[in-house]
Amino acid sequence: MPTLTSRNGSLTYGAGYPTLLINDQPRIMDQDPRVKDELMAGRVDLLVEIARRGAALGADMAAVLVTDVDVDEVEMLPRAAVAIHNALGCPIGLDTRNPEALAAALEAMRPYRCFVSSVSGEPGVMEAMLPVVKRYNAVVAGMPMGRYSHLVPMSVEGRLAEARYILEVCAGYGIRREDVVMDGICMAASTLVAGAFRITLETLAAFHSQLGCATLLGIGNAGHGMPDPTRIDLAFLLGAMPWGLDSALVDPRTVALLESVRGMDFLTERDPTGKRYLQHWRAKNGKIRV
Repeated sequence: MPTLTSRNGSLTYGAGYPTLLINDQPRIMDQDPRVKDELMAGRVDLLVEIARRGAALGADMAAVLVTDVDVDEVEMLPRAAVAIHNALGCPIGLDTRNPEALAAALEAMRPYRCFVSSVSGEPGVMEAMLPVVKRYNAVVAGMPMGRYSHLVPMSVEGRLAEARYILEVCAGYGIRREDVVMDGICMAASTLVAGAFRITLETLAAFHSQLGCATLLGIGNAGHGMPDPTRIDLAFLLGAMPWGLDSALVDPRTVALLESVRGMDFLTERDPTGKRYLQHWRAKNGKIRV
């Protein structure tokens, strides 16, 4: 099982563990333009505040993305990662294709163990990123596409083939299978691709049963292009959890997100006694009166 570390301690997740919720909002894309203005000026206050709000809503960790042509990513990715970690103490995810920026951020986050997303099978991507992942003993997410096709594979077998290739290359760099999280690929429902939801669900199950990998989905893709997109995001998330979803990139502002995830973790025996569900209920409503 992958294990992340931070000032708050160790966090292990995977099959049988509670679903890990990753705040995907500390990013430059789709945000208030002031976020970019601050980053260009060398500041990260707004990103820290976005991460802080996500943690208050129940996110377990924060994923940071500052990739933009006008932003010095090598300088700002480590600055943002450290600032958010210092403010919240939670594990940090790093979303970048820039190996120099990744190395700078992982160096700045030492001695803690971070999450790197997402490395695909495209030529040159793994060769650039995986030596850095190995050097800093990070957990890495694999995006199963790019080796055999530049398009998203639209079959379980296609995604398994891409995933096996990523695992093989990771092993060649000395990265253990337990430190690789495989993305099942969440597609926008608005694209109306027949069978897309079912393929993703079956892929998650196959990653567990055939590859022994922990799993991930970028849930924010599900509702893209639709009204009230987070309602579709939540429906997708809850549908995926019984099929083997271990972690999800989410918008923590999604209505009823945390209580719904806690409830599904209880039903799927990731929280077999309902302890986490009850803890959340009591925090919101006070102690149960007998």
